[in-house]
Amino acid sequence: MPIAQLLSTFDLGQRRKPPGATLPSNWAQTQRVTRDHGQIIWQDVAPPAYEETIAAELAVARAVGAEDLEWKLYSHDEPMGLAAALEAAGFECQPTETILVRTSDLGPAAPVPGLEIARIQTLEEAAHCFNLALQAFGNNWDKTPEELLARALGSEPFWLARFEGQPVSMGRLTRTQGSDFGGLYGGASHPDFRRRGFYRPVVHARVQAAAQMGCKWVFSEALPTSEPILRALGFETLSQVTGYLYRFGD
Repeated sequence: MPIAQLLSTFDLGQRRKPPGATLPSNWAQTQRVTRDHGQIIWQDVAPPAYEETIAAELAVARAVGAEDLEWKLYSHDEPMGLAAALEAAGFECQPTETILVRTSDLGPAAPVPGLEIARIQTLEEAAHCFNLALQAFGNNWDKTPEELLARALGSEPFWLARFEGQPVSMGRLTRTQGSDFGGLYGGASHPDFRRRGFYRPVVHARVQAAAQMGCKWVFSEALPTSEPILRALGFETLSQVTGYLYRFGD
């Protein structure tokens, strides 16, 4: 599929529904923005309206008691000057991630001796994922094991990899309602077990599950740590995304 067509398909599935379409349960769309779990994931705003729109979205987030507001800018449609306007309003620029994509026909991974991978079902398994996330993300991880398990048993399944019984890697799969894309998020490995081939099978497991769900494509917003692994599995660049974070408690 040509890149322009794939980007359009991605945006319609993941960022903005056409008028009259059924919205995913966690979305809210206005004329100017799309919100997903409170994040701004799409905007149609011209420079004269930047300050007004930013102030309005901060007010919406404050009204629901949010601790922060993230505004995600995508390189293929970022309005000129919006990043600077967000920073002027107190948003902090986060690391840029590369959106990597491939078809969901990846197939199973080659077995790794001593490694077992399973979709988590219990609070004990959720606690292992929680601890892995703390090791990988530090204080940026804001879920509890109970919240993680609830998501895993619902619409966001998690996979946990154990090497000789030791939790070593994890990752989750998301699918936006009405989208042909499955999203690979939350990938993390214990620092003591990196570069040993344990994360790649976790990717395979999630891509296989996405295919079984009917997803035609899978994507990941990858940092430099995971990008080489994904590229080796045939993922290619679709776009880039940079988050701008406003913290209300600061």
